Amino acid sequence: MEVSKPRPLQSLQALRALAAAAVVVYHLINAEVVYGGGLQILGGLAHLGFAGVDMFFAISGFIMVMVSSGKFGDRRGALDFLAKRFIRIFPLYWLCTGAIALVLSVRPGLLDPALLDRSLIRSLFLLPQEGGPLLVVGWTLTFELFFYLMTAMALAFGSERNIPFMLCGWAVALALLQWVPVQGPWAQLVTSPLAFEFIAGAAAAILWKSLSPRQGVVVLCAAVALALLAAWTLLNRSDFGQTHGVRTLAFAIPCALTLAAAARLELAGWWPVSRWAAALGDASYSLYLTHVFVLSLSGRLWIAVAPTGTITMNALFLASSFIACCVVALLTYRFVERPLLDLGNRWLAHIRLGAQAGSLPR
Repeated sequence: MEVSKPRPLQSLQALRALAAAAVVVYHLINAEVVYGGGLQILGGLAHLGFAGVDMFFAISGFIMVMVSSGKFGDRRGALDFLAKRFIRIFPLYWLCTGAIALVLSVRPGLLDPALLDRSLIRSLFLLPQEGGPLLVVGWTLTFELFFYLMTAMALAFGSERNIPFMLCGWAVALALLQWVPVQGPWAQLVTSPLAFEFIAGAAAAILWKSLSPRQGVVVLCAAVALALLAAWTLLNRSDFGQTHGVRTLAFAIPCALTLAAAARLELAGWWPVSRWAAALGDASYSLYLTHVFVLSLSGRLWIAVAPTGTITMNALFLASSFIACCVVALLTYRFVERPLLDLGNRWLAHIRLGAQAGSLPR
């Protein structure tokens, strides 16, 4: 009998959707400046959308602990883990990066001239480089790959009961490294305080089952209060997206608390998740990668067909662009990302079968 895989927590999918939507709103700031005739409806409030990245990193830490359960001490399993992550990240990312490279080669004037200085090879393999990869949102995927490598090392050489100690050791080392001046993209990657969010999410994955449903409600309220306090404190900072240290301290804990509370409340049946929120959560990676294309195209179309410079028209532009981003993401997930994942997983299963057959005695 075939054993079905457990369904992912739908509350996490809803939070993925929220995080991706927040990033879209953050990038709508620039779209409104460029295509909105000089008006800014969103203003500084939309800068908080960058916190969607913080939630993504916390979710990654949470999920890495969940999917690693029972798989420690297996070096072949660690390689299998990396292969699955490769299949998850690269195919759709390569398509999007290829689209950017094609436009740069055919019509470079349509894009930021600074992109011409980026390395295509480094971009394709998400290697650290000054200025980030060709696809503007790809810098976060470089961090994700780093987190995956750390997880694979823990799977290969660590033990499950030592997860709290490994996380504490990483956090302490990272805290100490904040006092060390570093230069270069590789050193900045390894010492970035953004890893605290991954660590916080992993800690939430360890602790959430120990909560009662009522404690989950209290934790969720605390998370909301801390997030509002952080938002109020950082709202008017123009460098919100660049102050990783300050923002990490402000949002890592509320993001992790939200994950722990959401998982616990869903398990108790206290966190209903709408079908649309779960669907957009499934398509969150597609939304994250494709929204920059949609915003650029929608802005150019808007300038061509609609008057700009009024609050009403800007509001229509922002709403229609956001909806277009979500629709394109859902279609991309259904017809591109999901088939690519299925193809990659079949390829990986074929490789596994070949390895097993080769290890049998003759």
